[in-house]
Amino acid sequence: METTILAKSTFLIITTVIGWIAGRKLTIDSRGPSCLLIYVISPFVIFSSIAESPADFSFFRYTAAALVISSSLALISFLLAKLVWNDSKVHLFSFAGGTGNTGYFALPVVFSLFSPEIAAVAVFITLGVILYEFTVGYFITAMDKFDNKECLRKVLSLPVIPAAIIGLLVKYMGLELPAQLQSFFNSFKGAYSVLGMMVIGITLSQFSALKFDWKFSFFCIGWKQLIVPLFGTLLISQLGLTHDICLVASLMLATPMAANVVILANQLDVHPEIAASTVMLSTLLAIISVPLNMHVMLVLLQ
Repeated sequence: METTILAKSTFLIITTVIGWIAGRKLTIDSRGPSCLLIYVISPFVIFSSIAESPADFSFFRYTAAALVISSSLALISFLLAKLVWNDSKVHLFSFAGGTGNTGYFALPVVFSLFSPEIAAVAVFITLGVILYEFTVGYFITAMDKFDNKECLRKVLSLPVIPAAIIGLLVKYMGLELPAQLQSFFNSFKGAYSVLGMMVIGITLSQFSALKFDWKFSFFCIGWKQLIVPLFGTLLISQLGLTHDICLVASLMLATPMAANVVILANQLDVHPEIAASTVMLSTLLAIISVPLNMHVMLVLLQ
């Protein structure tokens, strides 16, 4: 397990470095790739993840639970952040506090360690997290720039919402996508993962030196990779879930900060440089925090 997590973290860092090099050499504006991810690539990923999901509708309870938990964590994060900051970092911390790198980081680890049925649980959890990011999370982040009415209008204009609805309809009607179409959608999933991590490097490349806000990084990483995983693991271990589902949940809780934090920070211009450097640091620390949290769950399940 530790080897798999180390390998995944290494590949993510390498992808980020490639983005940094590309940003330096080609002078790429990070807002361009960020907009592509939000308005073009993510809707295809959401639709295909639902329509091609290897499970029945009962698995959507994991999606609903992930959406509710992520939104609740964001609300708690918002209240805590108000005690620490009085600027736009409140909104950035709140969004980051409700999500994690479940798509780029956790899913490949789950696929390599667990059965297809358990992996399907992870897919539906990730779907709920992504829906949070582009609905409640987007709204919270945009609150710093716009009034509530404009924030709601922006959320409703995001194409991930109709994409999710269409995906649900296809799933409900029992329609099976042709192999050629599935291959087409899979190309978007690959682009989503690679471009998502490269945006971090591209964002960092736009600054002459790495800009760390150590206070922001300390609170973000402490919340995301210590407090939430610890208390979440303690709670989940008492819910009577199966051994493997408990392990998957503990992995999802302990994931590093989401690359989509940088993507939304770029798109809404909310401290993108601080978001990028903090996510990079969080990904490095995941080599320690993820195996540690899963070990705690194993001990609790004994």
